[in-house]
Amino acid sequence: MSKRYFINNLDSPLGQEFYSQLVKEETDEGVHMATYTIDDPNKMPPKGFKKILKRYKPKLSRKKMLEECDVYVYDVASATQTDLDFVCDIFRNSKTTLEEQKVLILVSSVLTWSAMPDKVKPKVEKKPDEEQEGEQQEQQEQQQKKDEPDADENQEPKDDENQDQEQEQQQIQQQPINEVPEVIEYVPWEENDYKLRSASAQYSQLKEWEDMVLSLQKENLKVIVVCAGLIYGKGELLFQKYFKKAWLQQPYKLSYQPDGNNKVPTVHITDLVKMIVKVSESIPESNYIFAVDNTQDRTQKAIIQGIATGVGSGWIEQNDDFFKDFTPEEMDCFRLHLDCKPSQMFIGNEETPSDFEWHCEKGIAVNAKKILQEFTTIHKLRPIKIIMESKAENMRFQDILTMISDHYRIPVINQEQIFKDAQDPNYVFPSEIQEDFNEYWPTIQEYIDSQAPAQLSEQLKIYYKVIKWRLSQNDCQNRGFILQNFPNHFEEADFIFYPNKQKLKMKKKPKKKPVVTEEEQKPPQEPAVDENGDPIEQEQPEDQQQDEPQQEEAQEEEQQEEEQQEDEQEGGPKPEDFFPESYIVIKPLGKTDNFEYNRKLINFFSERNLDAYFIDPRKKTNHDTFEDLRIYIERNGRPYNYLQNEKELIVLYFNLQRIKDLTIKYTRKQSIQIWKEITKVKKDKRQDLVTKYTKYIEEQEQELQQVKQFPFRNYLMDFVVPVLNEGLVEVAHILPDDPVEFLAEYLYKRSFNVDNE
Repeated sequence: MSKRYFINNLDSPLGQEFYSQLVKEETDEGVHMATYTIDDPNKMPPKGFKKILKRYKPKLSRKKMLEECDVYVYDVASATQTDLDFVCDIFRNSKTTLEEQKVLILVSSVLTWSAMPDKVKPKVEKKPDEEQEGEQQEQQEQQQKKDEPDADENQEPKDDENQDQEQEQQQIQQQPINEVPEVIEYVPWEENDYKLRSASAQYSQLKEWEDMVLSLQKENLKVIVVCAGLIYGKGELLFQKYFKKAWLQQPYKLSYQPDGNNKVPTVHITDLVKMIVKVSESIPESNYIFAVDNTQDRTQKAIIQGIATGVGSGWIEQNDDFFKDFTPEEMDCFRLHLDCKPSQMFIGNEETPSDFEWHCEKGIAVNAKKILQEFTTIHKLRPIKIIMESKAENMRFQDILTMISDHYRIPVINQEQIFKDAQDPNYVFPSEIQEDFNEYWPTIQEYIDSQAPAQLSEQLKIYYKVIKWRLSQNDCQNRGFILQNFPNHFEEADFIFYPNKQKLKMKKKPKKKPVVTEEEQKPPQEPAVDENGDPIEQEQPEDQQQDEPQQEEAQEEEQQEEEQQEDEQEGGPKPEDFFPESYIVIKPLGKTDNFEYNRKLINFFSERNLDAYFIDPRKKTNHDTFEDLRIYIERNGRPYNYLQNEKELIVLYFNLQRIKDLTIKYTRKQSIQIWKEITKVKKDKRQDLVTKYTKYIEEQEQELQQVKQFPFRNYLMDFVVPVLNEGLVEVAHILPDDPVEFLAEYLYKRSFNVDNE
């Protein structure tokens, strides 16, 4: 960079990216200047910068800026009205004379176009020559109509019927023709249309700042407004919440605004800084530049789908609850609709191609993986990949698994879960192995149930490919996983965690010959002959078909040999990205200490610098076991991963330990007091129960005394004899096989209604 830059607010996101671009140059002394958002007199200028100017020294700042800087960069996202007034006053001052070319760049936003409708394609007007030709044709037609009556005088008169038909045709021709509605075509807005731009009320100040800077006119001063799209990249600013939700897959599906068809201009922050440098080095004629990427599909729905596919689960939906934690400014950005054309200075055309070096030319959807890499690097995110093994599974082992999974937000995966996910419609299963998977699934199921080593076959090739596919999904690649009691032996570990592309390559199935119908059968061609009439020998197509597989096999062998040579040169084959970083063996929770370890599997990982960690949880609580495993898992550093703060974990641990100590040190006196309170409560309950039963017995005795006082004969005549007579009548009518049992059942049923009667 041959220019000397002044960056307003170097500690802003744009200023930080500008600094990373400027320090790439190897300079012995600092040549650039800047300010910070808050003045700090003790802060030294960073590498490449000569001086940090202070706002409380305006005269010195004005002098230094004019004498020692060529390009002045102000960003509306971090600047204030005072900052812009200060720089405008410098160049408005009549005493200020610019001996060298100066460039003032205001980095604005596409929100200054937020109130603009779609641009309608202008109609193409007819040229004057075409209008004259049309008038001449009309005059010739009128002259022909005048000459027609003279020619008709020499003809014989027509019949009345013919005259009526001609009149009807003339009336039809004279009827007005319904006009076809014109089709409205829309075209993108161009940077030359900036005088027509209109902003909504909440962003009108940004437009006023643009107009204020554009109104500056001074000799040797070039004012340029760089209208930037919505900025993304380097940890994310506007799209940070989207990337966080997609990385965590919470919720599982990302959401978009009402219909998602609004066009949203975007630009990577690295490309934006490069554009500013390009504009300052090669000053354009226009004072207004669109700094947006060259995305093919700018719709909001396509952008969100790109984030979901490259970072999250791959699924999107329309859900208003998704935007509860979004600010109104963020909502306005996602609702923005502006179809604008990138500047020719950056994309060029066929006649004048551009030499601009893009970082993310095709936008978020195409470069989602690259943006994710920047996002994880800046936020210190990395996957936690664990293998946990325990021969004796029980509820406590599952509790420990759940605690680790919930803390690190990683899925627990076993063999059954992998193949359930393969059949889950939420996952996009690879089509190249779908048919083979459906064919070999019963055999794969038998192998999973047996858990015994087996020789590599076509079925196991599909088995390993499915496992590799599941471990390469975004949730495992981003956050990690816990493999529960898997792999079972070192052969599985080798095929899963190392490429082995040639070994896992499927044999080609013979292609089915197409069925040829009688209509499609063609008569045999006559053999070709030479000049003497002798037949010419032709190569048979079957020989060619036999040669093709041999050539393919030879090419595959050559590729395999080349890969083996590369691996030998590099010191051995490289593992897959999902190779585990922690191998935990939990001893059984029974009383016995005898435990048969999987020695071959332990040695396999030990040879690859991954030693197993053995833990005995029998004399520990679940929380103590979790803390031991957490320290082991984070032995190489604790990732950010949106985890619970380590200080909160320490407070939680001390609270649990305090409760434990208080329980152990609880005094006998307090225990006796608690026992007395519990005994008193039980005694009160028993006394209440005795009182209740005593009262019930007294009521029953009173009822019995009343019955005894009533004459027994009268009681029988009033209540028993009528019912007995009715029962005997029923016996006489029905004539049951067992009259006594029938009568007893009848009297028993009527006994419930005696009180009511």
